[in-house]
Amino acid sequence: MRIIVSVIVIAVSVFMVLLVEMNLDKISINITPSKTYDVSKSFFFLLSLLIGAGLVFIGYLYRDIRRFLLGMRAQRDLKKQSKVQELYTKGLNSLLAKRTPEATTYFQKVLTINSNHVDTLLRLGISQLRQKNFVEAIRLHQKALALDSSNQEVMFSLAADYEEAKRYDDAIKMYKDILSKDQTNLTALIKLRDLYQALNRWEDLYEAQRQLLSNSLAPSEQEVEQRKLVGFMYEFGRSLLEIGDLERAKKLFRGVIKLDRDFMPAYLGLGEVYVEDGRPSEAAELWEKAYKMTFSILLLHRLEDFHLKQGEPNRAIDLYGQALSKDPQNITLKFFLGKLYYRLEMIDEAFDILSTVDWGDKELPDVHKLLGNIYLRRGSLGLAATEFKKALGFRKQIIIPYVCSSCENKTMEWTGRCQNCGKWNTFGVNLEKTC
Repeated sequence: MRIIVSVIVIAVSVFMVLLVEMNLDKISINITPSKTYDVSKSFFFLLSLLIGAGLVFIGYLYRDIRRFLLGMRAQRDLKKQSKVQELYTKGLNSLLAKRTPEATTYFQKVLTINSNHVDTLLRLGISQLRQKNFVEAIRLHQKALALDSSNQEVMFSLAADYEEAKRYDDAIKMYKDILSKDQTNLTALIKLRDLYQALNRWEDLYEAQRQLLSNSLAPSEQEVEQRKLVGFMYEFGRSLLEIGDLERAKKLFRGVIKLDRDFMPAYLGLGEVYVEDGRPSEAAELWEKAYKMTFSILLLHRLEDFHLKQGEPNRAIDLYGQALSKDPQNITLKFFLGKLYYRLEMIDEAFDILSTVDWGDKELPDVHKLLGNIYLRRGSLGLAATEFKKALGFRKQIIIPYVCSSCENKTMEWTGRCQNCGKWNTFGVNLEKTC
């Protein structure tokens, strides 16, 4: 290697000497219009060579210095990122372990190093939400969203902040923003649907449920969501009925019946539309026709009240009689017919129908109370006292006519939906459970 270097040095030296010897002529170099220098050709050549070599050297020196500085910066950034990741991981573990104050401390340390760390802004916002600090949670998540406008996790978290802070319109807007970017986002659709339901915004709820059902769902999920759609349609119809929009309410109730022939609330609602529209005979005709299809005692109750208000008690009695002719052993029908007779002061008729049933030791305090009142009106004080004692002995509430078939919740006032379990079309009459 030394020999090669020596040969190269000697060759270059010889070349330089020859270059000088062969280029002794002078050339003039104009530095300025009035300043001229005379130099040999060999000197000019060597000067140019040195300047070129110097520029190359400076270029390489600049490159190496830049690489060195960038390397140092990269090392600092790497250490910074490593520290951020370490603190973030500790904060995340604390958050998952529900040590919220500890998690908050770690996340705040991360933000002192990198104030724009989106994941930390997200998690710190969640920890603030847990501590009911809604304003701070919203601020953090808004900043995270400004840094990463397409981050769905941030958008969902911000929507949750708005819900907790009761800023429902902002929450709805956020869910809609998610859906504007991804119309098939089922999570956003379901959360939007549930929020509409909590706010009793039935029209919006109905439309959201229809949009949900337009997506591809598993058969079991499709069935569940379809049942919910029926309930939402009914509630939308009820809301329209309450504000007097009878035509739209009628269309919705008919739509519900078309989807589910056994949905009693829709028959009752449609009949109320006819009553409000001044067509009571059509309401009665509808309810009677519906009873023949469904045999729901609810319809007989509604018809009973309707005919009594119309001054047609005999029509109400006839309906119970027709029902009993088709089901003569139905003790529920006998009980309510007896109750109707008693309501109409037809004491003997009430006694006759109720005495045809062997009530035995059944826990039916309503029955025994009714019989006690009948005996009392007939002057049979001893028998009345016996029946009243039976009614009191069961220690049950005396009159709760409707019970939910799903959760057995009981109520005096019939509604289309059980407030306890949230299901529709579940309230009915079960004599042993309601009495």
